Amino acid sequence: MAKMQKPNGMAIINNQINTGEYSNIYLLTGSEDYLVDQYRDKLVLALTNPADTMNYIVYKGENAKVEAIMEFADTMPFFAQRRVVLVEDSGFFKKGNEKLEEFFESVPETTVLIFVEKAVDNRLKIVKQIAKLGTIAVFDTPDNRTLQVWLKGLFSRENISVDSATLQYFLDRVGSEMNLMVNEVNKLCAYCLDKGNVTKEDIDKLCVSLVEDKIFEMMDALAEKKREKMMSLYDDLLTLREAPMKILAMITRHFMILLKIRFALASGSVQSSLASALKISPFFVKKYVAQSEQFSYEQLLECIRLCQETDTSIKYGKMRDKLAVEMLIMELLIHDGKKQEV
Repeated sequence: MAKMQKPNGMAIINNQINTGEYSNIYLLTGSEDYLVDQYRDKLVLALTNPADTMNYIVYKGENAKVEAIMEFADTMPFFAQRRVVLVEDSGFFKKGNEKLEEFFESVPETTVLIFVEKAVDNRLKIVKQIAKLGTIAVFDTPDNRTLQVWLKGLFSRENISVDSATLQYFLDRVGSEMNLMVNEVNKLCAYCLDKGNVTKEDIDKLCVSLVEDKIFEMMDALAEKKREKMMSLYDDLLTLREAPMKILAMITRHFMILLKIRFALASGSVQSSLASALKISPFFVKKYVAQSEQFSYEQLLECIRLCQETDTSIKYGKMRDKLAVEMLIMELLIHDGKKQEV
């Protein structure tokens, strides 16, 4: 049955498994690798026994040869209800493939083809054919509320309690990449097993912050005038699915913290009091202090001004967000790097 079902890959696959009504061709894609992998395995288990090598086969990357796929798919199942072919990262959906496009029109009713692809060009005929003849399921990062519910479930399985504010703090610190979050949840559960609950302090002690670490690295690259490294780190943040406006806000906040630290220390504040005074994680205080010494007051003030101008340009529609942040980075790098002590 033809299905043009692109949104909400989780709902699509769950519904088909619950009803037992499956397509003969699937395309699983999306930016959230964790969900793609989870629902790939879930679909395969619903369709066949992965240990049944007579009726289930996997082709990956360069080993995904069209002739071999078609030959296996075009054979009747051996003492089973169906044959299942799993093809991963083949590249067929980036360039197209005429042989597969033709074969899709005559896939046996007893065969299910599952393609799991990162690179998908929706303009290609091969993609449009699956939309017409089978099922496209897209798995992107869920919204914040869904992630909180999911995280709470992971903790609950280990009898660990965690409140909403702490869950949000966890998301802010760790980011929204689900494979990373699973690893961090496992660490927290092992650490907090005896006391039965997770606090912000536990998160500060144990959890990495890829996003914040990238911002720190960007500031180091800026101080050292390393253009390629700074642009590469910006691309890394985009790959982590951080929106350009959020990246801009984090960069601005970082400069503000560095400026406040310089003023605080110059006014006689002790380093141990900075975390609570500036509302930053104790984990990062030493890094902030060390980094603040790489910039003068004038540099920090000018960087903050440039960030604010960029924010205004984006909000008033003068520039697109991604390009505006790229141009900001270039301006920051051009800015005079000589320290001027006050």
